[in-house]
Amino acid sequence: MQEDLNIQVLDFIQQHQLNFRTRTELARNLSEGLGLDFTDAYTIIGKMIEDGDLIIEGKDKLATPEALGLRKGVLIGNARGFAFCKFTDAQAGETPDVFIPPTALKTALHNDTVLVKVRKNGDKTEGAVVKVVARSSGNIVGTLDIVNDHLAFVKPDDTRYFKDIVVRNHKKFKVHEGDKVVCRITKYASGDKNPQGNLLEVLGLNGDPKIEMLAIIRENNLYEEFEPEVLAEARTLPQSVAPEAMRGRRDFTLEKIVTIDSEDTRDIDDAVQVTEHPNGHFTLGVHIADVSHYVKQNSPLDKEAYRRGTSVYFPDLVYPMLPRELSNGICSLNPKVNRLTLSVIMQIDAEGNTYDYEICEGVICSREKMTYTDVFAIFNDDPATCAKYSDLVPEFKAMQKLHRILYAKRQKRGSLDFDLPECEFEMDSAGHVLDVKLHERNEAHLMIESFMLEANETVALACDKEKIPFLFRVHEQPDGQKMFDFFQFAGQFGLKVANNPEKVTPKDLQRLLKTVEGQPYEMLINSVMLRSLQKARYAPKNLGHFGIAATNYCHFTSPIRRYPDLLIHRIIKKMYLRNKDKKEIEFYKEFVEEAAILTSEREKLAETAEREVEDLKKADYMQNHVGEIYEGTVTGTTNFGVFVGLPNTVEGMCSLENLPTDNYVFIEKLYKLAGSKHEYQLGQKVRVQVESVNLRRRQINFKMLEN
Repeated sequence: MQEDLNIQVLDFIQQHQLNFRTRTELARNLSEGLGLDFTDAYTIIGKMIEDGDLIIEGKDKLATPEALGLRKGVLIGNARGFAFCKFTDAQAGETPDVFIPPTALKTALHNDTVLVKVRKNGDKTEGAVVKVVARSSGNIVGTLDIVNDHLAFVKPDDTRYFKDIVVRNHKKFKVHEGDKVVCRITKYASGDKNPQGNLLEVLGLNGDPKIEMLAIIRENNLYEEFEPEVLAEARTLPQSVAPEAMRGRRDFTLEKIVTIDSEDTRDIDDAVQVTEHPNGHFTLGVHIADVSHYVKQNSPLDKEAYRRGTSVYFPDLVYPMLPRELSNGICSLNPKVNRLTLSVIMQIDAEGNTYDYEICEGVICSREKMTYTDVFAIFNDDPATCAKYSDLVPEFKAMQKLHRILYAKRQKRGSLDFDLPECEFEMDSAGHVLDVKLHERNEAHLMIESFMLEANETVALACDKEKIPFLFRVHEQPDGQKMFDFFQFAGQFGLKVANNPEKVTPKDLQRLLKTVEGQPYEMLINSVMLRSLQKARYAPKNLGHFGIAATNYCHFTSPIRRYPDLLIHRIIKKMYLRNKDKKEIEFYKEFVEEAAILTSEREKLAETAEREVEDLKKADYMQNHVGEIYEGTVTGTTNFGVFVGLPNTVEGMCSLENLPTDNYVFIEKLYKLAGSKHEYQLGQKVRVQVESVNLRRRQINFKMLEN
């Protein structure tokens, strides 16, 4: 993989003091020292120059950024015209970014990858952009300001793009002053000059909730429509399983297998079955839709699924990874029809330990499309529901028993369970929000989660044992400095986490979560702890999963909506269930490294879009509640005010001018905004009044009331 090769080359240059060599000299050194072909070495050097990992200095002399005193990072713009460079090579404990004044930005804009020279300016440390390595590839959404037929400006919605963009092709579109539009920069400018660009799309009336939602989707480069060749391939797929497709597969069609999902779920990835044995052991079958049977490697469908990386779920809309002909059709485990699966059959003892397993290609015929509501009703012996599904009640009771055993096992080893509130929206036919409610999770939800976790761990363990290329879901040990800060924060409440923040264990943190259950500051501790942990990601190496205290973990159970799961299915079928092919091993070794980066990035993008649309829906709802008073909880503190969350998860800002008059000081490590008379800290109960709503900025403004 190029990134690993770049690191290897940089290490070689540093060890052998090869800075300030010509390209030819360096290629020769690399070919001799690293055993590379001279032409390959020359090509690698060219790519490293493009990536900003090598700099041309003087007459074709090459040097690393480090040798020239430069740092590589991503620019984070500010509406006031300055920026920060967030270093990509920041080490634990060091300041991760540096201030860049407007005069030192050159042509760089928000989200560009840049090389920066760090310097002292009096008592302050500042940076100056030396080179733009890569431009932000995204489209920019904004409001159109028409000057005349030949000139218009796009004012970006994201104020971190601190310059308006000049466009001159607006007359090719049916546009009006103030329209929400999409543009792309074509020419960058320095100093006071504005960048230039082309209008790509006119979304419509600024301030319309539907248009604002479409703007978020475009900002994140999401498109619902599939290319014609992708749809054409999807339409050629069968809508029922042919007898020849079932040959060589294990036949589960006569077994009591069911799916359990929400009432409105259409893309059904997983089905389950549980058998309880007289000795107290269980057989758990997790059957996952065999999407890889239909989505062939490098086909138009596969390339599009890889590009998207994941389905994106909005309150009233889904942008699927695969066309609906697959996701709602032949790949969905619909009831009373045969469907192809990749199945994991696990033998589990009375303590919840999986002591034997089988992974196989199967075919199932789901008995019922059950809902969480109905299964939970059976758990609670509801007479009508139990009568309706009388032939399945014993299986559901066995499932409940196994789930409780598996849950107890995970708790025993230290798995962290952050029970943070989620919301659901009630909307009218026009997409306007009528109500925002807390989303309720019952024991049926937790049970399916238990079974999927067990299958994911089992598959990861099986493939790790075989030493085949694989894509793990990893969650690394927390950063020591962040844990130290969290230890100090928890100490304010008389809480001790552990002795050493560098070696904190999931069990240590779980013990703390149990200690604060029911306390007024429970959600506060939960929230700050979560912020102190690393973010889970995909990786080609098994680094373990800290959050669930698992040595082996992967994503296997959702191939309709996540590409990593689809890739893992393909790997299992090609290398775990069949003889390993050397060429395929080499291919997948490289591909899983690339896929780990891309799918992690696509996951972040999807989460960002989903969060922003959720914020928009909440702002739309609160427009009808200006002036109303609510009880809330402080969810964030800054030097410019406090964030307050309502019980239904709506969150708003109380800026300093909307707080009681006082001389406030922000104490960052204690998450506290303190004055001489008033003090606000995470988790504190407060009363607020809705003052205003800015739909375009998805911003709800509260006024703090005296208690």
